[in-house]
Amino acid sequence: MALAHSHRFTEGDLPVEAGRYRLVASGSCPWSRRVLIARRLLGLTEALPVSWSYGRGADGFWELTGPDGEPGPDPALNGATSIAEVYAGTPGYTPPPTVPALVDTTTGHVVVDDSGDLLFDLATAWKPLHRAGAPDLYPLDRRNSTDAWDKWIGEHINRAHATATHSKNTEEATASANGVLVAFDVVDTLLARATKMEASREAALTVQDVPPLSAVVSVEQFLCGAAPTGSDIRLFTTVQAYEYGGRAYYPGGEAPSIAFWPALARWFRALEGRAGWVGTEERSALGL
Repeated sequence: MALAHSHRFTEGDLPVEAGRYRLVASGSCPWSRRVLIARRLLGLTEALPVSWSYGRGADGFWELTGPDGEPGPDPALNGATSIAEVYAGTPGYTPPPTVPALVDTTTGHVVVDDSGDLLFDLATAWKPLHRAGAPDLYPLDRRNSTDAWDKWIGEHINRAHATATHSKNTEEATASANGVLVAFDVVDTLLARATKMEASREAALTVQDVPPLSAVVSVEQFLCGAAPTGSDIRLFTTVQAYEYGGRAYYPGGEAPSIAFWPALARWFRALEGRAGWVGTEERSALGL
């Protein structure tokens, strides 16, 4: 993380206020997309405006855009042209700067750079600002399951995929890539069992640490029941990154399409077709 301390929306820390914060995000970044999905599903698009980045600038970091959508000074962020400029004045910052980044516009400081924490806080602490009928992405009666899934997905899929596609160490990248593929086997098997599909990848349950029992028993159409939760979002954006380009960068050549995992593919396509799960900016970034 770029910040020594990523703040939380808890008592004694950050207050929840519509319009006070600005989210710096990129549709091409899976860590950004998890927050963007929650923002749309929960009806927070007006309460939490976005400053978009469409790529890297001359300094090698995420560049910002002006009112015309072209690279240039962002008036909402004191005229900054790069995410590095936004982070520069933030106490406890160590390069490189990352997105998503939540900026407190009253100070100009980045206050949150942990996408997982921000996803959870938007789903829970920001409830007073949710739209009527917004989904409960972290229901209390499923919290043991979502906690278990979030931890397992983070270790075996989210961070492993990032290592597989970005590490310069071939051995490390290969091990992480293999780990992701086996993790997909595990998820595919659990989804298949829960939805009465043929489980074609059962052997994976014997070669990798499977999710805790609290996660396994919760699986229905989605990871934690009959409705998607924050855990589904965390998995979805990495599967999305894998399917739309990432698998081409796996060591040893292009890895298989998610069609190789029938239950996982059905889960993914079902979410991809739901309103709010793929925004305009993400579609453009992913070439959809």
